[in-house]
Amino acid sequence: MEELAVRFDEQIQESASDKVISKIKELISSGVLKPGDRLPAERKMALDFGVGRTQIRESLHKLEFYGIIKTLPQSGSVINGLDINTLDGLISDVLNLQSYDFFSLVETRVLLEVNTIRLCAERCTESDIKKLEKAHENYLKYFETPDRISYDFAFHRAIAEASHNPVFKAMLMIVIPDILTIYLRDRICAPNMAVSDEHQQMLDAIKSKDGQRAADIMTKHLQGVLDFAKEKLLQDAK
Repeated sequence: MEELAVRFDEQIQESASDKVISKIKELISSGVLKPGDRLPAERKMALDFGVGRTQIRESLHKLEFYGIIKTLPQSGSVINGLDINTLDGLISDVLNLQSYDFFSLVETRVLLEVNTIRLCAERCTESDIKKLEKAHENYLKYFETPDRISYDFAFHRAIAEASHNPVFKAMLMIVIPDILTIYLRDRICAPNMAVSDEHQQMLDAIKSKDGQRAADIMTKHLQGVLDFAKEKLLQDAK
């Protein structure tokens, strides 16, 4: 399951992340930043917003996952080419996601991802396979660094895109980042080779067009976070 070797303080992490996203939302709403504009460098945003570069990076990863920004080689982070109202609505949705309970988010993710990867195996094109292979290569390349989290995002997003069901993809983009924020905050895990092995197994099953095997591996892949969510639900109920 996705992991991070560092535990963040809950209130500091959440408020810092929300602060960065809210500030970017203000810049877009006011017209200071427009679709296609490049965001300031991480160092400048950290100084301007009064947070650390780690919090800036986490916020940018989340905004990129939702499709609000994109990262271009040699160009940094760029506001996606959506109209202002759409961007404003998307960012508001990101800021409001904390109201969902953790177990419901995880349960929804499992149902979505198991069916999404089955469709991916049935529908993926050669172009989709190349994107999946690249996403997996990047995950392995950055496996020993905190950046592996964003590349883990990218691998699962590539599966969703290759399902060629945009509704599944959109729903996953709503739930996954907040699941990982809570899971990583509350659980300390060192890099786990089982995760990369399961990514490779899923990729092999997709290449073989074996939807059921791909779904079975995804179920196993997500079992750890599902078990964690059940434990957390029981603890919160006490």
